[in-house]
Amino acid sequence: MARFIPENAETREFPAAALVAYLYESKKGPALVAYKGRQSKPCRFIAFADDERRQTYLVELVNTETEAEIWKRARRETAHGLSVGDILFSSWGYDQTNVDFYEVVRVPSARFAVVRQIKQETTENSSSMSGVTVPKPGAFVSTAKESIRRAAGWHCLNGGNLTMGSLQKWDCKPKFVSWYA
Repeated sequence: MARFIPENAETREFPAAALVAYLYESKKGPALVAYKGRQSKPCRFIAFADDERRQTYLVELVNTETEAEIWKRARRETAHGLSVGDILFSSWGYDQTNVDFYEVVRVPSARFAVVRQIKQETTENSSSMSGVTVPKPGAFVSTAKESIRRAAGWHCLNGGNLTMGSLQKWDCKPKFVSWYA
């Protein structure tokens, strides 16, 4: 599908925002059509009361999209700072608290790490249905497979389909768990 580019439109490109805008005069007054990246569908298609409002809107749009592009670029370039043997954990649950532990088995780049789930040792508290758990480094869960994860920050990886939320570097303190039945 081809982009709609009005006749006699003034083209303005904003590479930092990955945006191209076409300014033109419509039947309703000054208007603009803006496209993001390589999209064929416009992200904005608006008519304005006067040129000043169109220009103000365009400046705000470019600033917003530039900030979004900067954030995306920074996210893509985020390093995790992990090394082979580091232990990560994920704590999750609704009516109970579950904790899963993972060990870093390979570090292909500064932005990715390969992890595999490891076994854990749980100690029950004197009160029922709760306790603390610690990982058993090197004792992999037999059914667990290696999974490559993207960095989500310093000492943090995206959990993806492994778990709810993210994987964070273990602080060497026992983690609280609870269960029912």
